[in-house]
Amino acid sequence: MILNPFSIVMLLVASISTILGLYGSILLLKVIIAGKISPHTSEKHTGSETGTNRVISLAVIVLTLRLFSYPLFYATLQSFVKDIEGAMCIYGVTQVLPRLCSFLEIIKPLIFFFIGQWLILHFLTRQNKTTGSLTFRKLKLLLGVSIGIVAESIGELIFFLSLSAGSHTPVTCCTSKIDSPERITAILSGYLLGHQYEQPLLLFYYLSNLFLLGMIGYFLRRRRSTVRGAFRKHSVGLVFSMSLMNLFLSALAVPEVIGPRLMNLPYHHCPYCLLQYVPDSPLMIGLFILGTCGIGWAFGLTMIARDKETARNLPGWLDKLYRFSFFCLGLSLAMVSIHLVGRTL
Repeated sequence: MILNPFSIVMLLVASISTILGLYGSILLLKVIIAGKISPHTSEKHTGSETGTNRVISLAVIVLTLRLFSYPLFYATLQSFVKDIEGAMCIYGVTQVLPRLCSFLEIIKPLIFFFIGQWLILHFLTRQNKTTGSLTFRKLKLLLGVSIGIVAESIGELIFFLSLSAGSHTPVTCCTSKIDSPERITAILSGYLLGHQYEQPLLLFYYLSNLFLLGMIGYFLRRRRSTVRGAFRKHSVGLVFSMSLMNLFLSALAVPEVIGPRLMNLPYHHCPYCLLQYVPDSPLMIGLFILGTCGIGWAFGLTMIARDKETARNLPGWLDKLYRFSFFCLGLSLAMVSIHLVGRTL
């Protein structure tokens, strides 16, 4: 076990999350199985009869705390680089326990998204004093999120308790695998855009981001100009579909084109090195993730919370989420552009 301020905080958060997540999951599972929560149960009745108000209050605290565990996880891995023999960046640390680390890197963004989705849904339902099936859906989502947090937290505990600077085989540099011609991003980019894919990929990255920002701006302006001021379901779906396409293209462009140019290393494609060599790259990537999640959260609200009980306040929440996404995606794109222009001058 490697102890430093980052790892101590990670272990503390993981321990608290495991205990409270198990407690909340067991309690919610019991009341659901016992039939105390159903689509016909009001939020007031649910809280007074089953005692879940206490669980929900704890959930808001724990889930908010867990949101910060996502960036803290990578900050902790970065702090371990100097302690792992052969590691030049975060990639080397991930190779000490590769399967467990891969599991955490996959589950963490999913848990981050669903935590944000539940918190937004919770505040919307509290604002509307909802009853019935919407409350039931909110509590079922909380149960699923709690189970996911327990799995993630246990994985963190195993990973950080097992990681040791002196009890493993030295790892290799990231260039041996990530810069290989067989890397998945290079294969996909070459398949879609041909052998000389760098310039077309960068062009599609910009077109995709600008088109997505244009769609968000159009629907926000259209909502203000309509009498009812509501978002149509198909409009939200269109923006969400475009955000998925933008996410895919950006996931190719960052390691293949943007990262090498920002690092001034034309043949190096490691995203972990980008975080290390470009000081504000975590902010750029973080803003992009938040902006994409904001669109996903808006889509999730229309799927889960589109109900007569939320008809008055749901459009306002969608408006806030779209504005949030527009700001985050626009700022991320501007930061990337400033770096790229600076490298060419």
